[in-house]
Amino acid sequence: MKPPFLLLLSLTATFSLLTQNSLVFSVPTAVPLPLLSLLSLKSSFKDPLSTFHDWDPTPAFSVNPNAQVEPVWCYWSGVKCHPNTAQITTLDLSRRNLSGPIPPEIRYLSRLIHLNLSGNNFDGLLQPAIFELAELRTLDISHNYFNSTFPPGISKLKFLRLFNAYSNSFTGPLPQELVHLRFLEQLNLGGSYFEGNIPPGYGGFPRLKLLYLAGNVLEGPIPPQLGFLAQLERMEIGYNAFEGGVPAEFSMLSNLRYLDISNTNLSGTLAPELGNLTMLEDLLLFKNRISGEIPAGFGNLKALKFLDLSDNRLSGTIPAELGTCKGLTMLSLMNNYLRGEIPEKIGELPDLGTLLLWNNSLNGTLPQKLGSNGKLEKIDVSSNSLTGAIPPDLCQGNKLVKIILFSNRLVDQLPRSLTNCISLTRFRVQNNLLNGSIPYGFLSLPNLTFVDMSMNNFTGLIPEDLGNAVKLQYLNISQNQFDAILPDNLWNATSLQYFRLVLPSSLAKSRTSSGLFVLAAWTRCFHSNYSRRFSNEHEIGTDRLPAVELHGTSRRDESALTTTDKILGMGSTGTQQCTMLLYEYMPNGNLDDLLHGKTRARIWSPIGLRDGGQGGGFRVAKLIQSDESMSVIAGSYGYIAPEYAYTLQVDEKSDIYSFGVVLMEILSGKRSVDSEFGDGNSIVDWIRSKVKAKNGVNDILDKNAGASCASVREEMMQMLRIALLCTSRNPADRPSMRDVLLMLQEAKPKRKLPDIVGCGGGRDNVISCGGGGEIPLAQKPVVECYNN
Repeated sequence: MKPPFLLLLSLTATFSLLTQNSLVFSVPTAVPLPLLSLLSLKSSFKDPLSTFHDWDPTPAFSVNPNAQVEPVWCYWSGVKCHPNTAQITTLDLSRRNLSGPIPPEIRYLSRLIHLNLSGNNFDGLLQPAIFELAELRTLDISHNYFNSTFPPGISKLKFLRLFNAYSNSFTGPLPQELVHLRFLEQLNLGGSYFEGNIPPGYGGFPRLKLLYLAGNVLEGPIPPQLGFLAQLERMEIGYNAFEGGVPAEFSMLSNLRYLDISNTNLSGTLAPELGNLTMLEDLLLFKNRISGEIPAGFGNLKALKFLDLSDNRLSGTIPAELGTCKGLTMLSLMNNYLRGEIPEKIGELPDLGTLLLWNNSLNGTLPQKLGSNGKLEKIDVSSNSLTGAIPPDLCQGNKLVKIILFSNRLVDQLPRSLTNCISLTRFRVQNNLLNGSIPYGFLSLPNLTFVDMSMNNFTGLIPEDLGNAVKLQYLNISQNQFDAILPDNLWNATSLQYFRLVLPSSLAKSRTSSGLFVLAAWTRCFHSNYSRRFSNEHEIGTDRLPAVELHGTSRRDESALTTTDKILGMGSTGTQQCTMLLYEYMPNGNLDDLLHGKTRARIWSPIGLRDGGQGGGFRVAKLIQSDESMSVIAGSYGYIAPEYAYTLQVDEKSDIYSFGVVLMEILSGKRSVDSEFGDGNSIVDWIRSKVKAKNGVNDILDKNAGASCASVREEMMQMLRIALLCTSRNPADRPSMRDVLLMLQEAKPKRKLPDIVGCGGGRDNVISCGGGGEIPLAQKPVVECYNN
């Protein structure tokens, strides 16, 4: 109970609030402490959406002072009371876009059992008075901006079962006090900036079912004591910077169903004892430095559905025992050093939907029963040394979306069954030894958008059904032995944007090809020997521009192309007498228009990546040679990586830098170079300086892009981290484009429902909770955010 003078001050403040509604009191009125607490909350918070409009205390003071006061607050939104008393048991203020300090008067809700403040804009220090609510069972403060070290006192919440602080900006060490909460079942401290080691005491929770520490800056070894969490069902501790390997003690987690330790710098080998986790359904250890072989004991994981060991240093063969995991739906072992054959039993798995084995050293043939289960959706075995034919029943169930088989030694013809694969969108088989003709009906599949069959031994005519292609945008069939005559109905393929067939000498066989690709270029010759001649003899106009198909031409071919007696191209930009810059026409505008034009469309995934995540970017490395002058790329200042200044060489990591600059433009709404940044500074320098300053991030994020909305701001913060990684000064510290793709996928709003407490990150369109079962992900938060 408050001392009398403090209570009097509180009552005065309350009356002041009430008199704003033109209420006049003729007699003193006792204000119940729960009502005082609620009105203090309403007064303290900024409520731009007016979500407290129904918190009207008038009825509580309009009755006879001697009569029993009706607990009107029990009918207010977000408030629930005990059915037999006026005591408040639940306060749910989630997703209201609230901000401002949490008042200490919240302590008067002494009977509160459930408190949910998630999905708002609270920042600064977490109010320690919350820890005086001794009856709390659940506390959810996720998706806010609390940015201090974690305050002491949480050990007072003796009966707490669920604590969710996901997606905040807490700093400092993980709170040690939590180990005293013996009833805790779900603990989520992910998505902040907690640092240091995981306390070994975190292995002492007797009832813990969910542990989520992912997305912090934790380091050191993973404590083996976590293997003592006998009731644990879900552990997600990825996206940190641990040392060492997966503790063998994890094999004692007999109830574990979900284990994610991805992108954490793990090393060492996989302990065979992990095969004892017979309840395990999802094992995600991708993007680490794990070496050695995949234990054959993993075949004992009979409940396993998802296995992702990609982006490691695994060697040896794929154990045949994995073929006994009958529940396996996704197997990803890509980007390792695996060798040998793909076990035949992998192709017989009854529920397999995704098989990703890209970039290994696998040989032998593809399992010929692959896809016969009728459930295969994606297959990527590119960049191996596989031989033999493409399995005939890959698309048995018409669910197959992607077939990625390029850079192998596959032979024989395309299976005719592919002409019935109406689900297929991408088909990449370039750089193999495939032969025969393209089956009629394949190119006109209704959902097919991307086809690359180049660098094979295909022959015959280009099928007439190409003109019936509905969605086909990209078609590359170059470096084969096709007859160069094009179908007469080619113009009917209205979605086709890129078509690469053969070098220009072969195209001359067909008049249909000339006008096929019209590249409109406006040439200007500044050399004095040509300027007078052009002005006197020729009037350059669109009617004299060349209609030439340049795709598929070599440097030698380009130098030989002419329009009348003028050389169209030579070297990188033209002759030394006449330079010409040739751009592809973009009817919807270029990237600068989209980022900074009047419409300012916001692109949250502006990347073109190869299947499997490799490539993409600006390809500056392909355009610049070490012997070329800086003037070649002067127009791209602000995007060029700093190492070019002293090495005159660029590579893939230089492309990553350029991509990071574009991410920064998207996040800030500013151009890569601006006078506001200061002389010689780019957007990268400006953002780095802001990040170091207190609250500097507020100046970076563009409010017109949704930075004022908590859910959007969280995505932008994640993307800012990615952009800073991409623009690291040391090229070796920059991630690969594939890593960027993985991080961007994690940044998407798919990790957890804001209104489902205690759930960790999910995959695709569902999340799994510790209690079992899957919940569909909400597509948008309940609270709408509007931009001016």
